[in-house]
Amino acid sequence: MAVSLAGAYRLVACEVVWADGRVELPYGGDPDGLLVYTSSGYVTGHLMRRDVTKFRTSARKASAEEAKEAFLGYLGYYGTYRVDEEYGTVTHRVLGSWHPNWVGTDQVRHFRMEGETLVIETPPVASGSSSYRTRLVWRRSGAT
Repeated sequence: MAVSLAGAYRLVACEVVWADGRVELPYGGDPDGLLVYTSSGYVTGHLMRRDVTKFRTSARKASAEEAKEAFLGYLGYYGTYRVDEEYGTVTHRVLGSWHPNWVGTDQVRHFRMEGETLVIETPPVASGSSSYRTRLVWRRSGAT
């Protein structure tokens, strides 16, 4: 039976797992997020910290510190996707993103479904003399 990712998912956890076993929580211990896969092949993903300080005035008038905190506390993108069941991967073709370097790229992720839970993990990312993987845990919450 073919795997269908179509649906909406709420973020349960986001962890950066280092090769030495350290775990970081880039969006805090209680992150928020939404991942939507449509049956017509589109994807949009959003992750955020719940504890980001609100701007004192407006986004356009934010201080450098406020803008940095907001930028680092959020990730969002949209595009198309395709599933490769043989390799257990989903590839997101990024059409637009908060991260300008991702636009026009293919972001390949390993995935597995565990009932209504979707676990997505990056391939290892080199960082200095070590490496890490980012693991996202999503819970299916509704239809597309």
